[in-house]
Amino acid sequence: MTQTYPNGPIYDAGRLRLALGNQFNVLSALLAREARMRHGQNFALGYLASGIEPLIIVGTIGLLFSALSRTPPYGSSLLLFIGTGVFPIYLFIHASLRLRQPLNAVAQRQRFPIERPFDHILVHALLHVLSGTLVAVLFFGSLYLFFGVNAAIPGEPVTAIVALLVVLLLGIATGICNSVIARILPAWDLIWPAIARASLHFSGPYFVAAYLPPGSRWYFALNPVIHGVNWFRHAFYPFYPNQLTDHAYILTVAVGLLFLGLLLEAGTRRHLEEKD
Repeated sequence: MTQTYPNGPIYDAGRLRLALGNQFNVLSALLAREARMRHGQNFALGYLASGIEPLIIVGTIGLLFSALSRTPPYGSSLLLFIGTGVFPIYLFIHASLRLRQPLNAVAQRQRFPIERPFDHILVHALLHVLSGTLVAVLFFGSLYLFFGVNAAIPGEPVTAIVALLVVLLLGIATGICNSVIARILPAWDLIWPAIARASLHFSGPYFVAAYLPPGSRWYFALNPVIHGVNWFRHAFYPFYPNQLTDHAYILTVAVGLLFLGLLLEAGTRRHLEEKD
């Protein structure tokens, strides 16, 4: 039904429902195809494993620091401090790794006629949000219930959600750029995973970036992920040092990479289609 006002029709509810229905059908078909291509159960286990990997890292670093009698750099719980750094970092890492696969040249040739590259981005981002949210709730909830860490429940949950969404956007944008680079340089599919996981150590999971010496702090500030980590930690620690937390910087980098990645992806995709 079209609502008509003096300036003309405002919206068509029937077309909106049809568009939403078509989008849902496309995403459902994409999800089913991904599960079939990755053998169903392995597909689900892959996303669950990507969520469990941060738990392994947190546990490993926690055991190492405990063996060395290290105290948390901030707050009273070592596991909470490490967890608030590792979870946003791995959200970025896994998004940047996963999204380079469905946008590669082979996947583009297996598309449905109605399917768009954006649909791939949407379905994989949704899967990352679901798996990451499940594991994060279990981790922070366990710290609160079984270890008595009251700070594990964020005092500013909206801040935590917004920070993770921005980090996810940065990961998606990086993943799109990686897919374009891999079309030109196939070896990039092997190079980027090593770079992404090595970046863990430069993104502040087990140190307070604001406490770094002024000379090195400037170089760490160039890493947008570290700003996302600090942003996320502010939800748990109200007085967390914010000298190295620039919301505008990480947003600018994420949006800039997303625009550049989509522009280059469309251009290289047309080039591949013309070659075929």
